[in-house]
Amino acid sequence: MATSRPRSYDNTWAGVASAAKAAGALYPDLVAAQWALESGWGKKTSGKNNYFGIKGSGTKHNTQEFEGGKFVTINAEFQDFDSLYDCVVYLVERWYKNWKQYKGVNTAASKEAGARHLVKEGYATDPAYAEKLIKLMRDHGTGQTGQSQSASHASKPEVMRIEARRATVLKKETKQASELGDAKVLPVAAGKAYGVAEYTEVVANAHARVELASGAGTWYIWGPHWRRLGEPAKAGAGGAIDWSDFNALVTPNVSVGEILQWDKRRIPPAGASVRARLVRTAQEFQRIRNAWGRPLAITSWYRPEPINREVGGVPGSRHVGGEAFDVYPTDRPLEAFYQWIRFRWTGGLGDGRRQGFIHLDTRNNGSFVPGGGVRPYREWVY
Repeated sequence: MATSRPRSYDNTWAGVASAAKAAGALYPDLVAAQWALESGWGKKTSGKNNYFGIKGSGTKHNTQEFEGGKFVTINAEFQDFDSLYDCVVYLVERWYKNWKQYKGVNTAASKEAGARHLVKEGYATDPAYAEKLIKLMRDHGTGQTGQSQSASHASKPEVMRIEARRATVLKKETKQASELGDAKVLPVAAGKAYGVAEYTEVVANAHARVELASGAGTWYIWGPHWRRLGEPAKAGAGGAIDWSDFNALVTPNVSVGEILQWDKRRIPPAGASVRARLVRTAQEFQRIRNAWGRPLAITSWYRPEPINREVGGVPGSRHVGGEAFDVYPTDRPLEAFYQWIRFRWTGGLGDGRRQGFIHLDTRNNGSFVPGGGVRPYREWVY
């Protein structure tokens, strides 16, 4: 285990995050979120300098645990530490790094996945623990990682570029910009472009979470206000699709990057039947695009597990099997597209007009009927 350092760290979010980074945590904001939740923002320790509710030989007092579907009060013993940094080191060594047979949080694909990993491995009994941490990180996170800046950029190269279609904002939450304070909103002029190192769709409301390149921070964008830029898409040699090339075309108006949302973790396994289903849904999208005659932007497509859970998708979603896509028109009202497609689609249709998208899936062998006069096999409202 690492030993204490002479330097002291402030009992603040920034101080805890800095201590966590020094101790080797890949997601310092997650450690800070645990500190805020467990200690009431550093105001209440469970033992001497114990800001994380770490049990062990030391101080005894009552605490709340979730048992049998409800919170109960128990008397427990909590470990004492010489300093805040010692407590952080203890947490990071046993929960963030690999410890004995335990696979640490540092192996998680994101800090959100790391929060869920803590619950999975039994760190807390509260079933809402992960979501509480995620909300804290979104509201107060600094965006820093435990890697050096150069190492972080090396592992996360720019995968795409986005450009503002109109005057809009970058946001720290998915709420309306008018509901957020100035510290959580960054105005963006029409035509402003950014490089993106990581792009994650927010299933519920047509937003996306973007980690901007060059250390420009992590923000939320509302899809209809942005367009995606990049190299001209190209078809694979001999008609084969290179699923590792985001610029490769699947159909004339659908690239691999759009289907996979520029996420290498979503590349379908070679020979898997999901590849055939993705091609089939892409062909249906292309038929819709051709008949509509105007651009259609994609907010979500293929979401294999566990990514589907990470972004808030429902269990058993058609997106998991490559049978669904969510779209919106870029230069015409969403209402017009909805009224047009609902009489031309025979699969599943999810009415997400309030969130800014329409969901289409190929259940029951659903397909596009150019002449109209049909109805979806199933309809619902988000």
